[in-house]
Amino acid sequence: MNTAGGWHTLCRTMQLKDAQALVDRCFAGVPEGATRLHEPTDPRFADRPSAVWLEYRWYVHGRGLAEIFLKWSRVSHERSPGTEASVVRVHLIGDSEGLTARARGLLEGGEPAPERILGLFGEDGVGRECVSFGATSLTVEHWARSGPRELLDEAPFQELSGVLANPESTPEERHEAVQRISSERSERVISALLGLLAERSSMMALRVLSEWGVVQAREPLRRAIEALEPQNKADLWALTALDRRLEAWDCMLQGLGPEASRS
Repeated sequence: MNTAGGWHTLCRTMQLKDAQALVDRCFAGVPEGATRLHEPTDPRFADRPSAVWLEYRWYVHGRGLAEIFLKWSRVSHERSPGTEASVVRVHLIGDSEGLTARARGLLEGGEPAPERILGLFGEDGVGRECVSFGATSLTVEHWARSGPRELLDEAPFQELSGVLANPESTPEERHEAVQRISSERSERVISALLGLLAERSSMMALRVLSEWGVVQAREPLRRAIEALEPQNKADLWALTALDRRLEAWDCMLQGLGPEASRS
């Protein structure tokens, strides 16, 4: 069954209203775990320094999320529906074959465009499928699935967790330590990252924990939002999106009941 209707017979650039309708059709009946983040209608971001508008959605099913964002030129709200959608991207997080199937429905009828993946991302280990509809790029990204990963040796783990716990470490040192220690997905790494956030903010740690569905990170994330300078709209947008992602995880985990696991 072609969930995208007749659009895929027309391999041309999508207007925003067409891209939104395509996502609506492919994910029809799937609950959204958090309120959509639609930048043009949120006055907090009216003066965010950017040449584009963004819209985020979070669909939940089984043990997974489909985080979808759309990008288009920063025109007036009234002109947005007829404006070219430059990017539609899906982040598949966790485990849900149903979400994977629906996300792949978005790709039907597009022209394969692997060169756009290499040009934007290089070799970062994330599985991607990319097609184009004229100037519109549509990409499905398969992020790391849930479950444990190979453990770090004890010496490097202690070294990295020491950097996170050291009040004298620099933001750059902590950022690198979070990147390296998160190659292991385990309770001890989660504890180390939450311990870092209890003392100081770290965008990288919040990104990792939100990807893993560690809803305990919402409290330090909200503290980070409250501590932002009013003019810092870029970090406000990024942190708000991470908070909505964790809201969607929380919705999904509550639906699974007490047997749900974060690891």
